Amino acid sequence: MTRTQRRISIITVVVLALLVAAWCSGPYIAMHGLRKAIADKDLAALETHVDFVALRASLSPQIEDRIARGISARLGSGANGGLAGQAAKVISDNAVNMMATPAGIGVLLQGDALYKQASGDTVGDGVVKQARPVDPFSNAHGRFESPTRYVATVTTSGGDVGFVFEPRGLRWKITNIRLPAPKHD
Repeated sequence: MTRTQRRISIITVVVLALLVAAWCSGPYIAMHGLRKAIADKDLAALETHVDFVALRASLSPQIEDRIARGISARLGSGANGGLAGQAAKVISDNAVNMMATPAGIGVLLQGDALYKQASGDTVGDGVVKQARPVDPFSNAHGRFESPTRYVATVTTSGGDVGFVFEPRGLRWKITNIRLPAPKHD
């Protein structure tokens, strides 16, 4: 191998390593962007880190299933089964359309900000104190499920919530929120 070939090989390996590092850092950059957007209350910045069309499509069946199960548990799954399914669809569509917006995601990711403000867990010394900033990914643990899917799992009092990030062009965005498994009575 000539000296020029070795240099080309080394440059190629370095460039590939940098590309892999840049690709793998994408979800972390997106989480950082989400943290900043929430802290700044910048709804436009949230839009750059969330694919709302994909999010609506993935949340809709999860919410619809939960509502249908709730209706069936209360009314029974007998003769009203079809009616319960239709009602669940209407209710879930409305809920998803409200949640899968920049404002809805902002509220979901802020978590217990209102509770913090009411309980005095605030910052600032002015007349109006702000709730201590919320970091929705502070206790997240994540992993790549594939080269194009990263899941950041956050443990909540209701169970584990999975934030699924997938690449959209050169940016990684939230494309799905995996809700905790329904609790059975």
